[in-house]
Amino acid sequence: MVLGAALPERAWAWARHNLSQPVREIGPIGGGLTRTKWLVTLADGERVVVRWCDPVDWGDTGREHVRRETLACELLAGSGLPVPRLVAADVDGTLAGGPANLVTWLPGATRLDPLSPAAIEALAALAVSVHRQPVADDRRPPVFAYRGPAEPVVPAWTTRPELWQRAIDLRAAGAPSTPFGLLHRDFHLGNILWQGDAVSGLVDWAETSWGPADLDVAHLCSDFAMLHTTAGADAFREAYLRSGGRLVPDEFRYWQASDILGFLPDPAHILPAVLPSRPDLTAGRVRDGLEELLALTLA
Repeated sequence: MVLGAALPERAWAWARHNLSQPVREIGPIGGGLTRTKWLVTLADGERVVVRWCDPVDWGDTGREHVRRETLACELLAGSGLPVPRLVAADVDGTLAGGPANLVTWLPGATRLDPLSPAAIEALAALAVSVHRQPVADDRRPPVFAYRGPAEPVVPAWTTRPELWQRAIDLRAAGAPSTPFGLLHRDFHLGNILWQGDAVSGLVDWAETSWGPADLDVAHLCSDFAMLHTTAGADAFREAYLRSGGRLVPDEFRYWQASDILGFLPDPAHILPAVLPSRPDLTAGRVRDGLEELLALTLA
């Protein structure tokens, strides 16, 4: 039985044309914020993922998401990393009616529960491997962009406005000369798949960028702080260094503060994506975790 009504017929026809077997089932993939992905199960049980961006809703942003994920799959093909394989792409959306790609489905499940030391080590080793991938000059993805407001302001919910003003001033002073390389750029727990304590997949490469590895590390540290504890963030950062990653303390302070500012005006916007797995989380807890990480970063 095919359950694909939510995917427009033109996109559905494009996907079928690029698959080697009949389709048994298709349905939207939940758990994120963009709602642009569908899981397709083929007749033999194999699975693929369709990313399709409505050009009316997503415009150039949707095209860029598809382009970057397509490029990442091409760059990492044969790398041995647990990343999707590209099946087909229609970056301009001329055939699918909107920017689209097809990638393989990876086994495993996301984990928003506290990770064991072994799992944190595995995650750190994966991050280092991604950041060490060689990329030819003419194949580099676009340089990263800062997240959040172009001109961040002290959030209304804080009781420590001076802390946030220090972070704003730090970012305004300018970035350090940290070396650039390949970034996932949306490196958080919701984009990592697990089988036990082993990483089985790093997915959703729609924001692939060129920039300092510190940004991927900082983003996951922010995730640990909001969903778990700042101790978890420290454990990941230390594991990244043990795995051979490079983080210069004064430089990393800038990038971590910049990542934290990227969640403004309110980090509670992550709650719709995580509450199904973590109903214990509240806006206050998410804000407090991020603010505690900022305090430790600037200490």
